[in-house]
Amino acid sequence: MPPTEPWSPSPGMEFWDYSGSGALEEELELCASWELPYAHAFVPALYLAAFTLGLLGNCLVVRLLAGRRGPRRLADTFVLHLAAADLGLVLTLPLWAAAAALDGNWPFGPELCKLSGFALAASRCAGALLLAGLAADRYLAVARPLAARPLRSPQCARALCWGVWATALLAGLPALVSRDLQPLPGAPGSQCGERPSDALQVLGLLLLVLTCALPLGATLFCYCRLARRLRRTRRPRLGRVPRTPLRIICAVEGAFVGSWLPFATLRAVLHLARLGALPLPCLLLQALRWGLTIATCLAFGHSCANPLIYLLLDRSFRARAWRLAHGLSSVSSRSGDPSADVRGPAENGGRASTASPAQIGL
Repeated sequence: MPPTEPWSPSPGMEFWDYSGSGALEEELELCASWELPYAHAFVPALYLAAFTLGLLGNCLVVRLLAGRRGPRRLADTFVLHLAAADLGLVLTLPLWAAAAALDGNWPFGPELCKLSGFALAASRCAGALLLAGLAADRYLAVARPLAARPLRSPQCARALCWGVWATALLAGLPALVSRDLQPLPGAPGSQCGERPSDALQVLGLLLLVLTCALPLGATLFCYCRLARRLRRTRRPRLGRVPRTPLRIICAVEGAFVGSWLPFATLRAVLHLARLGALPLPCLLLQALRWGLTIATCLAFGHSCANPLIYLLLDRSFRARAWRLAHGLSSVSSRSGDPSADVRGPAENGGRASTASPAQIGL
């Protein structure tokens, strides 16, 4: 494939399209770039697939948890807000898919450019902080069940989740300032990118540390301590710790780390390169272009991962989803019959489940 101008199919790639001065821009002028083969086809397809699965899956999670009667478990509160954070990202995917199909051209105006960047930053921050809160809750439930009881109340869980959202909204504000339409190199049109500024690069690097690295480090610390505690504890008073719910939570945590860590790492490298703190040869510049395209697809794909994990690993979630689908189909098929008897959970032999996608039952 012949060399082309720097290409920007994804929200992480606008980094390469600055027109300001600096060592990285001079290097780019001397370094020919090649498009990632077939990216204009597979990137939009992946984004739209993630949009479809993520919208359906996360709406299902919200419907099952928000519509549940009775007291909600603490883990349910975190999972409900996680689904809301994923929905915030999911709703931007058609915009990024269209831009990718148009070789980076952004046809939706500067307002949607800013709002899309804001949604990405806020959703990533909220997801990382909510998972850190869930990890801390699980550790306290096992290691400090009595001392942490006042902290593990529904009121505290809700206050923590709303505090997470306040932090996430603040973390997304720089995107409203820095993102705007930039000229598309070598082609007519504009792309959704960040304005060239060393101050914005420093701020972006700092936000990556505060909203990604630190929450992930806290999550890893809590689960390492939890695993150590469970290995060392054999006292009968703790009983048998259910393994399936722990496996579900570990899968959710692992999916987030595996999806977002490559993107955050490459973004940090790019911020350092833009600041001139990390000189990169032409070959590495090309590798980072391609790597960031793939890492962005992986990060966006995470928006549909959690509902799939619940469906695969949680029998209770599958049963509740099936009952919901069966109930909706029954209502639809018998909507014309005024004598139709649509039974609720209490009339189904008391089989309504009280388990949750993230329940660990401690």
